[in-house]
Amino acid sequence: MANEQGKDWRLYIKTGANVWTPIGGETSLKWSRSSQEQDQSDKDTGVYGASTYGQQKISFAVAGNLKLPDAGFTAAEVASKASPPEIEVQVKKVGGTAIKYQGRVAIGNFSADFPKDGPATYSMDMANAAAPTVDNLSAVDA
Repeated sequence: MANEQGKDWRLYIKTGANVWTPIGGETSLKWSRSSQEQDQSDKDTGVYGASTYGQQKISFAVAGNLKLPDAGFTAAEVASKASPPEIEVQVKKVGGTAIKYQGRVAIGNFSADFPKDGPATYSMDMANAAAPTVDNLSAVDA
């Protein structure tokens, strides 16, 4: 069992029928799952109460150095301006076969930075727009 390396994980954007393109220059990808806590307690529960969790939200924060032309970046940018701002994405390891995540996401907080003394950078936040078709962080490549 080996440690996973962050540099090996990439976000791919669907740019055509069965065509998945990574966004060039990616420097970081953060995958997050959250759900709202719901209070299930009532007057009979006593001092400890009861809780559960509601619907799940899966989100991604992607950042990198801007490299143009870039089909993956262009597809994400176009989708971020659409109504609704949605596109299909995959997460998998570079050269790997196991898809860790695939599904439709909404793109928000799309930004770029153009400093005087460094590379132009981009960042964007994505969240599931529907139930994913694949959601298997622990999937192992064959």
